[in-house]
Amino acid sequence: MTRARLTELQHALEREGWRIDGESGADALFQVERERIVWHLRRGDARERLDFYLFAPLGGPTERLADLSHVDALTSGRRLYFDKIVSAQWREELPAFVAALGSV
Repeated sequence: MTRARLTELQHALEREGWRIDGESGADALFQVERERIVWHLRRGDARERLDFYLFAPLGGPTERLADLSHVDALTSGRRLYFDKIVSAQWREELPAFVAALGSV
């Protein structure tokens, strides 16, 4: 389900005019390195970097998408937690997070 949430975030960003730089195939967006996924966004002259953090249940190293905890937007200072995709919290916070990226 985490891949579905990442894809939902990707589509929400694209609807707002953001593009993810460096895409090279569908799996590139989900590539984990050192418990982290990084997306570089651009929209016109605006730039943003999203850092996705993974945490194993007992704090050990992980590369499982199921261990995705949250994403930090470095330029805007926003954070989005990865709640269940059907939760009211996810449904409310996803569009608010995406809208906030453009308000910096």
